[in-house]
Amino acid sequence: MAARCDLRDVSLARALRRARLGLLTTGAALALWVAGCGAAPAAKAAPAAGGAGHLRPSSAGELSPALAPLAFWLGDWHGQDGASEHWIAAAGALYGVALDGRGGFEVMIVDDAEGAGPADGKLRFWAMPGGSPAVRFERGELRDQGITFVNPRHDFPQQIAYWREGPVLHAEISGGGQAQAATFSLGDAQPAPELEAADLAFAADTAARGIEGWLAAFEPGGWQLLRDKKATGDDIRREMGPFLAQTRITWAPAASQRKGDLGFTIGTATFTSVADGSSWRGTYVTLWHRQPDGSWKVRFDTGRVVNEASTQGGTEASTEGSTEGGTEAR
Repeated sequence: MAARCDLRDVSLARALRRARLGLLTTGAALALWVAGCGAAPAAKAAPAAGGAGHLRPSSAGELSPALAPLAFWLGDWHGQDGASEHWIAAAGALYGVALDGRGGFEVMIVDDAEGAGPADGKLRFWAMPGGSPAVRFERGELRDQGITFVNPRHDFPQQIAYWREGPVLHAEISGGGQAQAATFSLGDAQPAPELEAADLAFAADTAARGIEGWLAAFEPGGWQLLRDKKATGDDIRREMGPFLAQTRITWAPAASQRKGDLGFTIGTATFTSVADGSSWRGTYVTLWHRQPDGSWKVRFDTGRVVNEASTQGGTEASTEGSTEGGTEAR
C-alpha cells in the first residue's frame, strides 16, 4: 500500500505521484506512434498569426459525443501552493496536465476507444504521474457535473473522482480505507508563445533532418513512452528512426501553458505513409523544460490516435504504434 498523502495543499496529480501509481498491464503495447508523441495533432497546420487556431480550454466541441458530459471539467484550475490543473479538449479526447509549481507534473488523458478506429463510447482515464507508463481506470459513476473512475486491482488509489460546483472543481482519490481531496478554482491562464515556437521548431527540424531533428529537441534524459516503457536517447533512436524514415509527420500546437521552468503544448498531428500516401491523425502533449541557456527542450512526450468515425487508409498502420486507448507517442 502506498503512503498516505495529504491533498489539502497539493494538486490531485501530486498526490497520485506520491502514491506511486504502479502500471497495470494494459494488454496493448505502446505504439511507435507514441514514440512520436511530441508530434503534432491532426492535419497539423501552423496556427495563423495572432494566435488564431488556439483551442480554448472550454472548447467542448472538440469532445467526442461520449465525452461531451465531461465539458464541466474543461478549463484552467488553480489550487493551493502554486499547483494547477489544465483540462483541454482536442480532437475527441480530454487532456489534463497538472503542474505543481515545483517542477513536478502529471499527464492525464480521458478517451473512449481501445486504439485506432471508431470509438466504442466507453470512458477510460489514463494517469501518467511524472510521465510514467499509464495506469488505466474505467468509468464508474457519471452524474451531472461529475464523474468517477475506478481500478479495484490497484493498491492506491482505486478510485478517482472529479466534480464541479460553480467555479470550484473538486478532486478526490480513495481506496483501501483512505480518501484524500483537493479543490481548485477556475481561473485564466495565458498561452506560452515561447513553447509554441519551440514546438514548431521541433516539427520543422524533424521534417528536415528526421531522427536527428527529433532527438535534438529532447533535453538530456528527456523521454517518451514506447511499448509501455520510458525510452531515452538510443532507445528513441532505435524505435523512432525507422518510423520517421517511413512516415512523414506534420504538427502544430493548439494550446499551451507555462509555470516557471516547466510548461506544455497540446496539439494535433498528421502522419502520412511514405510508401502509399495513406494517413491518420493524432493528438499529443509535450512537456517542455527551460534549459540553463534559456532554450526550451522536451522533457516528456506522448499522445494518442484520433478515433475517426470510420476506418481510413492509415488507421491500420497506426495501430501498431498506438497504445491501448490514449497513451501513445505523438
